[in-house]
Amino acid sequence: MPTPQDKHGEAAKRIFYPSFDGGLNYSVPNESLPKNELKEALNVEFSSKTGAMTVRGGLVWSSGFEYDIVDVVPVPGDKGFLVRTRNSTGGEKVFYYVWNYVWEVDGLFSGFNYPSIVKWDDYYIVASGGQLQKFTPTLSPTLEDIANAPVSYCNHVFTRDGRVGCVFKSDTIMFSATGDCTRWPTVDIKTEEVSINTGEGNGGPQFVEIGYHDGMDIDAIVPLSQDLIIFKSPHGESVAYGKKSTKSEPDKGTIFRLTGQFPDWQVLEVAHNTGTFNSRSVQVVGNDIFYLTVAGLATLSNVTAYGDVKTAWPDRKVSSVLTPLLDKTAQLWNIPVKQQLWVIPSLDTKGLSETALELKKQIWVLDYTRGVWTKFKFPEIPNYAIGIDNRLFIFIGRDMYELKDNYTQDDMKDDSSDTGTTKKDIEAVMVLGSLLNGWQTLIKGVFASFYIMPGCEAKLMLKKFSLPFESNIDPDYIYDPPNSTVDYAYTDDDPLFQEGGVMTARRRCVVRDWAIMPEIRFKGGCSSVSTIGLEVVEV
Repeated sequence: MPTPQDKHGEAAKRIFYPSFDGGLNYSVPNESLPKNELKEALNVEFSSKTGAMTVRGGLVWSSGFEYDIVDVVPVPGDKGFLVRTRNSTGGEKVFYYVWNYVWEVDGLFSGFNYPSIVKWDDYYIVASGGQLQKFTPTLSPTLEDIANAPVSYCNHVFTRDGRVGCVFKSDTIMFSATGDCTRWPTVDIKTEEVSINTGEGNGGPQFVEIGYHDGMDIDAIVPLSQDLIIFKSPHGESVAYGKKSTKSEPDKGTIFRLTGQFPDWQVLEVAHNTGTFNSRSVQVVGNDIFYLTVAGLATLSNVTAYGDVKTAWPDRKVSSVLTPLLDKTAQLWNIPVKQQLWVIPSLDTKGLSETALELKKQIWVLDYTRGVWTKFKFPEIPNYAIGIDNRLFIFIGRDMYELKDNYTQDDMKDDSSDTGTTKKDIEAVMVLGSLLNGWQTLIKGVFASFYIMPGCEAKLMLKKFSLPFESNIDPDYIYDPPNSTVDYAYTDDDPLFQEGGVMTARRRCVVRDWAIMPEIRFKGGCSSVSTIGLEVVEV
């Protein structure tokens, strides 16, 4: 059988892209990019089920609120979350979502900071920058102050060794008595000095100073194994903890570690000249702490052999583009239902051009089980995202949406209607590395394996040539179209959308240039591409 050859007598070769499990990589030139990595990956994610790069699912409107959504806080150990809403005059309402219902809470958060919540007995303890509060999640949920609890600037609540702990002012971590969240150290109202009654013994209320008078505030407290990791950084002109800071300088911060149990506590410095932006730019995933800082996304992990902590940088492939976008409003959201971390580089959108605003809508997605980076873009910038069981909720403006993997469009709330929505197409793009061989490259054939949802579009583009990805699946019908013999969805066991199916396409072509960057474009969600092949000769 004859073999195609180029003008040098060399046989044509096939360039094969076996998968795209390397994700985004901005750290190498286009022509040096490995075959499993991408120069652009917008609105796609790596699927652990199929091993293919898949277009994200669509938003489906779930519920709306009277006021703007300000904060969304997961309720630990429960299947719900609290939503704080606020109107233009500062009026607030708090709602509790659970079991597919939204209940208005009797009571408001005592402070204006982002709330933190921990489980305690049959209720929860909440800290939001004011007095500690008790949240009771019944069908008539309530939020009320805890008697005798510290009355000012309580943040970052947690539990440890049978005690409730919280941050008071900028340096002090206060602990309740063992087993009693109503007994706390004494605070002098005028001087705000903290003291304890030593006669109560080791089980009485306690406190510990972290970086005493170092001019920094505690930004976050997170558990790591048996220890607490405390992030501190200077906050410019902010003089009272609990007030809004005018400046955040995590590059001048310090990370501390609180080890042991009282009275054998030890406060150790883990790292200097590093910190995080705010309490929402830190997440715990397993035994690792991920945090955003001015140098990018970093992790802290326990080294079991030495009992020490090490730092790593999981963003090295994308840091050249991601890091310059980060500012003091950056957030890091943990999405366990997808085993992903979402990086929101900035929520500050004031005074931006239309181009800059479009970049703000992009969310950087890290599949932390495989180290794969991609990006999402929604029609509007989300306030927050949270996973409950196998469901993922996205909050935008005054509305709550569910991100559904089998939904091919974003079904956005129409503000001009009380109940109407508008469907918007999901557009995704994947750009591969350049084909650059020193000679002009001639592509004479192309093939791909993919899955395309019915009603969606996709194509592989090489310069002006395109290979369409076409579905060979006939859609099921829920009702009977006139004069048709069809497969009815209600009479068979087939899924409405078939996942994991593989289709193929191939075509001869003539594409010639010095450098060619293959590109895949999708219109409609949930479609995917797994492999691509090119038949190439040098000319």
